[in-house]
Amino acid sequence: MSKKTFSITCPNCSAVQDVELYEVVDICAEPDKKEEIMCNKFNRTSCIDCGEDFRIDLPILYKDERHGIFIHWVPKTPDISIENIIEEFDEIVSKIESKRDLLNIRLVFTRVELVELIYMIESQINHRVIEYIKYSIFERNLEKLNPVTHKLLLNVEDSTEDELCFVVQNIKTQELGEILRYGRSAYHSLVELFNEDPEEFILMFPGPYICANYFINGES
Repeated sequence: MSKKTFSITCPNCSAVQDVELYEVVDICAEPDKKEEIMCNKFNRTSCIDCGEDFRIDLPILYKDERHGIFIHWVPKTPDISIENIIEEFDEIVSKIESKRDLLNIRLVFTRVELVELIYMIESQINHRVIEYIKYSIFERNLEKLNPVTHKLLLNVEDSTEDELCFVVQNIKTQELGEILRYGRSAYHSLVELFNEDPEEFILMFPGPYICANYFINGES
């Protein structure tokens, strides 16, 4: 587990305080940190002046060697483009690609993306295929489902043996809305195609950041 002290400004009263925050999360060493991330309690603090409780987002590396998960969460900021973040991340990956399976090294930009990806990998759901399914849903429903304003999230917990459950999320407000269901049989057929020829899916969603919205819009 890796920690570092940061000077943090309260978003409510602007008071400044030093807070010790995690930069690397090793779930095998401290499994309780996974629950904190899932419940939105990770890297949170309370203001020493007004008592405001808030989360501090900073780049973290989430590691779970049991499931082969290495996910880098880099919160987006207005002054840095996704393309620049991906380029920098690719440089980091190039130094370790001889040691790790690149299929297990991922980049995300929000806590929701991190949680969704953790659930998928732990449930042995092919996340490239899932993003392909999301891409297809958007392409077929552009008049009703705008990828600029909304994204699709896979709800692993509410999915069944017969159907995958997707939830429509408003990107700006983060509110969850309509539920869409996708047949497991169709998903399994796509997985078979992936296993036969993964290169086609990898070419469609190259790099460490795999997001249907990003490849439709150029930005998620």
